Amino acid sequence: MTAGALLSFFAPPLMVVEILVAEFLFARTMPRRRYFRVAFFGYGAASVFIAVWTEIVYSVITDKWYAYGNISGGGVSDSVFNFVFYCAIFAMTIATVFLSFRSNISQVLFVCSGGYAAQHVARNIVNLVTMPEFFSREPYGPFVSLAVEAIVFSALYAVLYFLLIRNHTSELMRNADNLRKVITAFVVVIVCMGMSRITTDIPDRNVLSVIAESVYAVLCCGLIVSSVFDVSRNENMRERMDAMAEVLRSERKQYELSRENIELINIKCHDLKHQISALRKDASEENIAEIEHAIMIYDSAVKTGNDVLDVILTEKKLLCDSRGIQMTCVAHGEMLSFMDRMDVYSLFGNALSNAIESAEKVTDGEKRCVNVIVRKVEDLLVVHVENYYEGHIELEDGLPVTGRNRDYHGYGMRSMRRTAEKYGGELAVSLGGGKFNLDIVIPEPGTAGNGKRGEA
Repeated sequence: MTAGALLSFFAPPLMVVEILVAEFLFARTMPRRRYFRVAFFGYGAASVFIAVWTEIVYSVITDKWYAYGNISGGGVSDSVFNFVFYCAIFAMTIATVFLSFRSNISQVLFVCSGGYAAQHVARNIVNLVTMPEFFSREPYGPFVSLAVEAIVFSALYAVLYFLLIRNHTSELMRNADNLRKVITAFVVVIVCMGMSRITTDIPDRNVLSVIAESVYAVLCCGLIVSSVFDVSRNENMRERMDAMAEVLRSERKQYELSRENIELINIKCHDLKHQISALRKDASEENIAEIEHAIMIYDSAVKTGNDVLDVILTEKKLLCDSRGIQMTCVAHGEMLSFMDRMDVYSLFGNALSNAIESAEKVTDGEKRCVNVIVRKVEDLLVVHVENYYEGHIELEDGLPVTGRNRDYHGYGMRSMRRTAEKYGGELAVSLGGGKFNLDIVIPEPGTAGNGKRGEA
């Protein structure tokens, strides 16, 4: 038996290993079942064993040695057998992944489709590289071809892992839940598999045909690999808009609740003022002064000339008082009259919530403060919010990256930027001297560059 015939016989079980390695790279971040290593290597070894014995049974039944490709005399029946055989190999690798990882069938099919596509790309690159006659010349050519195959597969898998898989896991999992993309990737893989078997099993192909077929297969499967990690701009934007819409709905409910609570507190405080006089007969002046001081805290409603801004500033001032944070505000609320009421609440609510959360972590009592300024500079509305902070803040795309998730800037900050841009303005964040500075500049209505008033 020649070296070429021997290596051709072991091509299918080697293919099982190549596909499983690629599928493992794609699925590596999915939750694993108990005894994962035993399951993955066990089912993988069983798949290799089945592939080898399928070839042996085929050779016994047909009385000819199984060879990868270039069928001579077998005709359509052998070509069909090869297609079914390689579909079965792919199915066994899918079963191995499904029984080794704790994930739904949609995600498994998606990562396995990506894994097979990566293997198919590497296989066709090997076919192109090993086209010269030297690689089929006995006795050493086939072994050199095998070494080239190992190098190409290792290099391609390494590039795939470091450039795509390692840094884009979230996109992969998000796409794996998109049934349309899963079905498309899986169907294209099956079609590529069928086309590959039909073309490979034609013995009298010329060199140009081999090159065209391999390049076509590389492009098709390369697109599948790309689609595994691709999140289209429209899908991404729609998800962000849905999330921000939910944030705005929650803010609207919160605004109504805050307004009602503050009105109720003011009414109660007004009633208590009249009731204090009745207590003076039985209580000491010290106790009366303490009660009056407590009432003054809740009766210190902020008045800026904008009722929505009054609600949010009053609410946040009460929160600051309860957490030992000093809040100062110089705001001309009437300048916000051209803005939608919910835009005002969203803009200042998010800005002050972030500032208070950061200031609360400051250990120096003198620096536990939040300053708010709303003023007019020529034809511009200028909003400035500043607070001290401790620790390290990293900015990405002009917004702070939270420590909880580097891929998540915070829909609050994005919502604020979107609100500023809605009115033709800009939002900027700067750090310096231990201070976090948030600046929003919006041109007044009618001035150059201003957006459409009230446009969603």
